[in-house]
This record gives sequence, structure tokens and C-alpha cells, in this order.
Amino acid sequence: MKTIFVVALVALAPILTSASVIGVEENLRDFLEFEHRFNKVYDTETERNRRFEVFRQNLAEIRQHNSQQDVSYIKGINQFADLTADEFRSIHLGGYIKTGMGSTAGAVSSNNLMAQELPSSVDWRTKGVISDIKNQGNCGSCWAHSTIEQLESYLALATGNMTKLSVQELVSCMPNVLECGGTGGCFGATNEMAFQWIQSFGLVAEETYPYTSGTTGKTGECGLNTANMDRVGWLRGYETLPRNHQDAVMNHLATVGPLSIALDASSFSLYQGGVFDKCDYDKNIEINHGVQLVGYGSSPDEGDYWLVRNSWGETWGENGYIRLRRESSVQCGIDNTPAMGLKCKDDGFTEQKVCGQCGMLFAPSYPIGAMTSAHILP
Repeated sequence: MKTIFVVALVALAPILTSASVIGVEENLRDFLEFEHRFNKVYDTETERNRRFEVFRQNLAEIRQHNSQQDVSYIKGINQFADLTADEFRSIHLGGYIKTGMGSTAGAVSSNNLMAQELPSSVDWRTKGVISDIKNQGNCGSCWAHSTIEQLESYLALATGNMTKLSVQELVSCMPNVLECGGTGGCFGATNEMAFQWIQSFGLVAEETYPYTSGTTGKTGECGLNTANMDRVGWLRGYETLPRNHQDAVMNHLATVGPLSIALDASSFSLYQGGVFDKCDYDKNIEINHGVQLVGYGSSPDEGDYWLVRNSWGETWGENGYIRLRRESSVQCGIDNTPAMGLKCKDDGFTEQKVCGQCGMLFAPSYPIGAMTSAHILP
């Protein structure tokens, strides 16, 4: 365990003052605690020392950010603290791309969205319809996780019971021949495609086909026996709300249920708590991550916010959640890399207008007609 201390200190000795040696030792202790807490194991000592250097730089960023007086959120050490920003993006983002808008027949009329007074806060976790926090691990399967989270919620709304469904079925079994959102599995797909798959084939339970891609980092071959599938979750279709329409989103959260949303999570890696508000509307907003929007609220000290459920485990953020700034006057930006985050391969689109913090209002969606096998007549 002491090798990394010796290697790092010997290498840096010529340029270190006694004060800086103490600083490095503190960082090394933090790094060893980080390794233990998140079960980090590196292939070589060289790689381990490289990860320590990245960790040290991230720790400096965390301390610098948290020392400021005017920040609305804090950063902290989590499972991503040994990754550079580029590594984080390439490994944990990019597995979500929105395609067409689908049906909007059930969408709320934009002319009557706020006809009734909405509650000041909504949190679907208190209704017993939000399943436990999931962890996509080393697999770009946020699209599958956000889809499953939504269907689990809407099954709970329909039946009063929580049915845990298989993420692995979507990751390993759903084809993506048009390369919408990536090439499929751990390398991306879309909520719309997943909803259509479930409408056609249903889903097995999590206990029937547990999630393994987060550990292996691989999509894997479909492990279902097509001749004998015990399907427990179904839906009749899906709907999308009007694009970039905050009133529609608030109305749906207040009166119907949670929503699947897509956003730019490029700056989320070290988030620990508070209301995140650092997506820059003047820079490219790359829609690259799928999550579940479970409510909204406000506090006297922190202002208005959205409550968002992520799929990076309970140790990330606020026990797996992030609060995003909810603006009274919606701001918008441009995603000028839609091939990275909005469309299918060779669609030819060059940019998209996206609104709300980190583009979260772009195109929220939800399943309709969620049902279990008990609802289906022989």
C-alpha cells in the first residue's frame, strides 16, 4: 500500500518544499481512502500513479470550487475522481441520442398548460413510485436505465406495486441497426427505440435477467430464451411533450408523473450537492445523457430547482440525485453537435435549440398504457 507514497514522493522530491511534501502526503492519504471506498484496482503501478495525479488535480479543482463564496452547489470526491474530463465523457456519457418526436396526441395543450394553480413542489419519491437508484457502471446505457426507470414508475402508478424490470434485456437484446444514439447496447441507443421494443416484446424482471454490463463494460449477447420468456412489463406506446416548454413539464410533473429527459451532463462528474447552475448557454450544449425527472421545488436559500434522478449509483451527488437550477424565465442555447447527442447516423442535422439548465427541456417523454402481465388476458 505504501508503494505509491514512495514512488510519488521520490519523483517529486527535487521540486518540493517541506510544505508541498505535506500537501502531497495529504493527497495520497485521500487517494488511498478513495481507492478503498470505491474498490479501485489498477493493472500496474504506473497506471496507479497516473490515476493519483489525475485525482490530485481533481481534488485541487474541488477545493478551489468549494472555496468560492458565490457557488450554489459543491463538488466532492466520488467514483469519477480519478478520471479526466475527457475520460469521463467518453466512458460515462454519449449513450443517449434523441430521435423524432413520436406521437404527441396525449400532450397537454400549450394554450392551457397553467390553467390551474400548480403545487409549489412535487417529489414523486414520496409517492412510492420511484425505484431504487441504479448504477450503469462502465457502460453507456443511460438510455436503457432512464427507460426502465420510467416504466417502473408508471407500472407503480397503474398497479400500486413496484415491479423491478431488466435493464440488461434492453442493453443486450434490443437491436439498433440505424445507429440512433450510437451502435447499441453500451454504445448508445434511444428512449423511443426502447419504448417501441417494450411495446412489441415486453420485458422480463430484473431477477430473471440481472444487469451485468456495468461491471464488464460490454453489451453482451442476448441471454433470453425466445421460446420461453416470462414477460412481466409492457406498455402501449409513449408520448413526448412540446419541445423546450417549461410549463408543459411542470404541469405533467404535478398532474401525471415523472419524465424521461435528456441533457448535457459533461460537468456533472464531481457534483456532490446543491443546485447546479453551471451549464453555459453561450457554449455548445451537447445532449449526451438520459435521466429521470422526478419533481421540482424551491428553498429560501437555494431558490427554484428541478429534482433529477441519475444512474451513477447512490454515492454520486445527493444520494444519486442532482438538483438543477429552474429559471423563472427559460433560457436557451444551441447544441451544435447533434450527431453526438440528438440524431441518428447521417441524419444531416447541424444544430438544435435546447432550453432549460443543461438543455433538459428539449424533449421530455413518458410511457402510456403501462401494464404488467397480470393485466393481459390469455
